[in-house]
Formats: sequence, C-alpha cells, structure tokens
Amino acid sequence: MSEGMTIKIGFTIVGSLVFGSIVAFRSRREEGKDDYGYRPRYLGYVSGAILPAAVLSWAILFFLCYGGRAAAQALLSACFGIFLHIGVYYIVLLLLLPFFRERISARACAMLWMIPNYLYLTEMGGMELPGPAFVLQAPERLVWGLFTVWLLGFAGVLAWSILSHLRFRRQILSTAREVTDPAVLDVWEEELKNANFIEPWFRLVTSPAVSSPLSIGLFRHATRVVLPERQYSAGDLHLIFRHELVHIGREDSWSKFFLVFCTAMCWFNPFMWKAMQKSADDLELSCDETVLVNAGADTRKQYAGLILETAGDGRGFTTCLSAAASSLRYRLQNIIRPPRKHSGALTAGLMFFLLCMSCGYVALAYGGGRGADLFFGEGGPSEYTLAYVNEVDGSSYLPLACTDETALHDYLASVELRELTGNYDFREEERKIMVLYDTSDGFISVILSDGMAKVARFGDRMESEFYYLPDKTNWEYLDTILEPAAQVLSAETETGPVPERQKR
Repeated sequence: MSEGMTIKIGFTIVGSLVFGSIVAFRSRREEGKDDYGYRPRYLGYVSGAILPAAVLSWAILFFLCYGGRAAAQALLSACFGIFLHIGVYYIVLLLLLPFFRERISARACAMLWMIPNYLYLTEMGGMELPGPAFVLQAPERLVWGLFTVWLLGFAGVLAWSILSHLRFRRQILSTAREVTDPAVLDVWEEELKNANFIEPWFRLVTSPAVSSPLSIGLFRHATRVVLPERQYSAGDLHLIFRHELVHIGREDSWSKFFLVFCTAMCWFNPFMWKAMQKSADDLELSCDETVLVNAGADTRKQYAGLILETAGDGRGFTTCLSAAASSLRYRLQNIIRPPRKHSGALTAGLMFFLLCMSCGYVALAYGGGRGADLFFGEGGPSEYTLAYVNEVDGSSYLPLACTDETALHDYLASVELRELTGNYDFREEERKIMVLYDTSDGFISVILSDGMAKVARFGDRMESEFYYLPDKTNWEYLDTILEPAAQVLSAETETGPVPERQKR
C-alpha cells in the first residue's frame, strides 16, 4: 500500500468518526441534554461555504500563478473528480433517501446533503492514489468545447441564483422596520435566551412584503428575521422564533447556497435539480424535529396548523416557515406522529467514508502530444545529453547501460502522451525506468511506467508534469537497448539521484 493511500485511509477514518460524533453530540445539545456553555444551543453541522471558497481560491490562485490556458488545465485537473463525485453522490443519495428518512433522524438526513463540502480535501497532497482505475479519453477540442459550455452554464446558474436572492432581499427589506411591540419582543427575548444567543448578530423586523415568517442573509450582521404584518398569538410566536433561530444557528442559508453551488456545477444533470429540492425539504424537516423536541400533542397540532395557514415565498437562500407543496404531507405526518428513529451518526460517518474513499479512481485524459514535443521541446534530443538510465525498484535504483542512445531518444520522442486530471503518485507501478538528461537549462528526468510518464525539470525551481500513456510502455523493445549495470544505488530523492553538477 502506498504512503498516499495509507494517509488517505487514515484521514477518511478520522473524518468519518468526526462526522458521526458531530451528529451525535449536536443532537444531544439541541435536545437540551448537554450544557451549552457560552455557545449557542443550535450550531451548524457543516459549513456551506467550504467547497465554494476552496474552488474560488483555486481559480484565483491558478490564474495568478499560471495565467490563461495553463490555469484552465490546472483547474480542470483539480475539479474534474470533485464534479464527477458530486453528481454521482447525489444520485445515490436520492435513491437511498426514502430508506434513510424512515430509519434515521432528519438532522442526519440534512447533514448527508452537506458531506461533499469536504471533497476538496481529497485533492490535497499526501493523499494521492497510486493511479486511476478508469481513464476516460476524449479529444482535446471536445474537452475544451464542453468545458466552455459548462463554465458558461455554471456562471449563468450561479449568477442568476445570487441576483434572485439579492433582488428578493431588497424587496423584503426596503419596506421593513424594527419590531417595537413589547409583547412580541418579550417572546423574542425569551427564545433568544432559550437558544443561548447571548449577543445575537441579527435583528428582528417586520415587512409588508412577506406573507410567511422567514430569515434572510448569508453574512452575520446582514441577517434579519422577518415577520409578516399580522398578529400572532404568544404560542405561535414561540414556535416561529424557535424555528428561525434553529435555521440561523445552523447557518442553513449557507447550506442552501452550497446546494445551489453544487447544482450550478452540475447544471446539465437533471438529478441535481431534484436533489436541491429534496435537500431544502430535509433542512425544514430537520428544523421541525428540533423545534418540537419534547413537545406534547397540543404543541405539535398548533405547529402543524401554523404551517398549514402559512404560505410564503422562499426564494434565494432564505429559510421559510411555510412548506413546499411537494413535501407538505410528509412534513405534517412527521410533526403529528413522529416515528422513532436512530440518530444517524453511524450513517453519516459511513457515507463520508465511502464518498472520500471512492474519489480519484476515475480520471480524464485529453490533449497532450508526442514525446518529441513534451519531453524534448523545440531543440529536440540533439541538445540533450544522456546522464544515466535507472530501473526504479521501490526505494532503490538499478543502473542500466544504454547500448543505443539514438534508439532510446527515438522511442521517447515517439511516445504518445495525454494530459491527465487528478492527483496521483504512481509509486506502486510494477515496473519503472528513469532517464536523466543534462541540458543547458538543467537536468530533466523522465520516468516511464506501464501507464504513465512523469517529467521532472530541475531548473530555477523543480516542476513535475504527469502524462497518461494510452499505448502503454513497450518494455520488450526497451529491453533490447537497456542492460542491467553492476551496482544498485539507494534513492536520494523522489526523482532519483541528481548528478553533482546539479547539486552544486
């Protein structure tokens, strides 16, 4: 087992335990079984800003470092596996959702939609797989054509969602005013105390532009809890405020943003649009579950009646008390007759483990060219001096004698190469040889294995490039021009021993 695979398994096991523990501990906290300390009673399970922030940071970093096409290649390489797994994961979750809803808590179901937020961690160094199990090959022109179409669709869907949210927010808050009714404020303060919001960062307002209570705002000090301009009983206000405070404490507006972001990434996948709807339903079911902890039958009937008489618009990244028509029956059924369910801690941990461990096995190969261009460049092999050839065996290097340097140059120049997405170390390939060339710009190392080539350039800074070999390496031919030498050298660096001139 490679070092990267060992690290990945260890990280995934730890992550699974963390996810399961979060579900278990947060459930106890929301049910009032644990001391809150100085923190709010309701806390987020998974932040919805993590993956969007990571992808945006990658895009900015790549374009600052590489610019233009190279940045697009780096972004495609980093994101292809993530995009693929998000789409597949949500299709599987949609299929399993009826089973999960019957057996585990709504809190755990809501958290399952958020697990892909941590997929970016699988692209970090140190957790590389030895190599992909499946490689999808496509013409370069087709890949960049589809990438352009995808990028336009992604930008369009995300921009439309953000603009719709901002327009809805402006419509609501342009006519909003602070709540001044002492009776309403007394209930508000009581629920704030019950939720342990010692210094709330949000305000309570009323607006004629809404017909259902809701909370709106992604950023803390921009968050508002909005009431319609109508009279509610004290009992109704307790339930309304508790509902919205649960959403605010869990940062469910960011959860909705995350699902919109994932839908924008997979806008061509019709299942993603269904997943976005189902995830919003589970956020509300989870909130209902927490609002009605230890509630009696009369309170449950009152809450159900409040939802039935409340119809509202939940556009954008808002959390709204009213129920969507598609989920109304199921939501009311769970409110009136809540079934006994498991916490879902084990399920959340298992889903995280399976998702992370399945990443990286599918890669995309495209473009590239011949070794004459990608290994040797414009000058060709005539400007390269062969320093030595080694056969790589684990951490040792077996020197090989080249009986025909011209034949070796011609073979390397003829190798067909493809750009490869993903992050791999190729350390467990059955057979590898390393060819080191001395050039005017420094040393260049070419490592060949059955299915890949790694090029390391030792110039002002070390740069490595990985390529996929669709035709595999012709070991039978190489064996006719390479013969074992007498001694075995220990490995000094990952790319082999470097001659003394380069060390200086």
